[in-house]
Amino acid sequence: MTSCTVCGLPPMASYEISLHGEATCVTHQVLDRCALCVRPRHADERNWARFTSTTVRCPTCVSVAVDTQQQARKHIPRVRADMVALGIELPQRVRVTLVDPDVMNPDTRSLCLGRTLQRVWVDTAVTDVLGIEIAGGLTETHFCATVVHEIGHAWLAQRGAVNLDQTLEEGVCELFAGAWLKRQRTPFADTLRRSALENPDPVYGGGYRLVREAVVRHGIAVVLDHVCARGVLP
Repeated sequence: MTSCTVCGLPPMASYEISLHGEATCVTHQVLDRCALCVRPRHADERNWARFTSTTVRCPTCVSVAVDTQQQARKHIPRVRADMVALGIELPQRVRVTLVDPDVMNPDTRSLCLGRTLQRVWVDTAVTDVLGIEIAGGLTETHFCATVVHEIGHAWLAQRGAVNLDQTLEEGVCELFAGAWLKRQRTPFADTLRRSALENPDPVYGGGYRLVREAVVRHGIAVVLDHVCARGVLP
C-alpha cells in the first residue's frame, strides 16, 4: 500500500482509494475532490489545479493532462487506429477540438467531458456530424476514452442510426469506450472501465450494462447491425 496522499504515512485502518489507486486516510478533513479521480483534497494540499469554475484536479491528474490542441493531436491517431482494430471506423473523418471545460459545463450539477456536434437536414432527415468537442485538462486516458465515446455518437449518426433512445445510444458509446479501455491494459484504464460499468446513472451506466448484456448474448456485430437498422437491441 502506498503512503497517504496527505500525511505521507502508511494509511490508517480506514482509507479511501482514488481511481489512480492512491490512498488517503479518512481522518483528514475533506475540502473537495478531484473531478476526474475522486481523490479527496485536504485544505493544506498544494499543486491542485482548476478544472471548471466549481471543480478541481489533483496533482496526479494534472501531471498527465491534455491541456492543448497540440497535445490532443498526438493522441488522436492512436485512438483512431485502436477503433479501426475494433472494427469501428468513421466513413467521414470528424475534427476533434479541445474546449474550455466551463464552456461545456454551464450547468454545474453534472459534468460533461465531451460532445458531438450534429446538424439534421429536415427535408432529407440526413444528419451531418460537424465535429467533436472534448473538455481540456482531462488525463490522457480520460481524453482518449471520451474521444472514443464521442466517435460512437458520430459513427451512429453517419450510419443513419438517429433518434435512438438516449439510454441505447449512450450505452453503445460507453461500450465503445469500454472496449478501448480494455485494450490499454493499465490499472487506471481498468479502473475507469469498471467505474463506468458500475455507474448508477440509468442512462450511461444502465445503458452500458444493457448493451453489454446484448453483446454477450448475440455478439457485437449482430447488436450494432440491429441498432443501426431498427433502432433497438436484438
